[in-house]
Amino acid sequence: MEATRAERPFVRGARKAVVDPIQAGWWLGASWKGAPAQQERYAAVVAVRLLVLTGQAQVDGDGRISLTPRQHSAPEDPALATLAAGLRRDEGITVHELLTEPRFAPFRTALEARRAPLRRCFGAYRVPALLAAFVVSFGMSMNAMLLRNGFPGLPDQDPGWWTLLWMAPWAALSLLAAVWQPEASRPWPRFTRRCRAALARALAGESPETGFRVSRGAFPPPTSQASTSAANGRRPPDEPTGRAVRGDPAQLANDTADLDVYHDSAFVGGD
Repeated sequence: MEATRAERPFVRGARKAVVDPIQAGWWLGASWKGAPAQQERYAAVVAVRLLVLTGQAQVDGDGRISLTPRQHSAPEDPALATLAAGLRRDEGITVHELLTEPRFAPFRTALEARRAPLRRCFGAYRVPALLAAFVVSFGMSMNAMLLRNGFPGLPDQDPGWWTLLWMAPWAALSLLAAVWQPEASRPWPRFTRRCRAALARALAGESPETGFRVSRGAFPPPTSQASTSAANGRRPPDEPTGRAVRGDPAQLANDTADLDVYHDSAFVGGD
């Protein structure tokens, strides 16, 4: 209940405000359909691409990011300003290193502050809902029959009438439990659609090569991922599920194009 009370004001306020593209990146999790929500890696990718789009940073073919030469102005966005400040002390960095190197902790803190206060998915509520429907309907009718409580208003006072009475509530409550969102589905589909639209607008003027180049540095080599995480004392950044991203970097390069063709039915449960 605490989470719900915190989430509802945010969603109501988001309907009247322009969705922040970095926050949209957090919520979308990735560009492809079926990606889990609230992924730090994609939020960092979006931040880098926005900084490149403003001309204040550049990315080479290996996915290493650096400030544009003779670029001294700081971005107005706090997260992008923190990222630019970190890049001034580094000749080239990848997105994966942004999420693992201790010296970029201020950027990760600024990035975390942009995360929407929303849960990743629905909880496992179907089974409790079905149990509640059973207890309310059959449980109460069986209690009346065992106690031989007559049905008020009928001359025969047959307790069996309670079963027929509670069949309607049982049918209604069971139907509600059956159509309840699956546990893995993403809530607030309208906010999801607005995030996709906001990110598409923010990256509309992006070079087609930028997304591909940034994505090349988003994941570590498979052999070095475990050792890098252990050396820095930090967990590996969240991995997307359901897709072998390392083997398909071109998918990340088509982020903006993908946003325009997503449909409301792309995710199970209304996402």
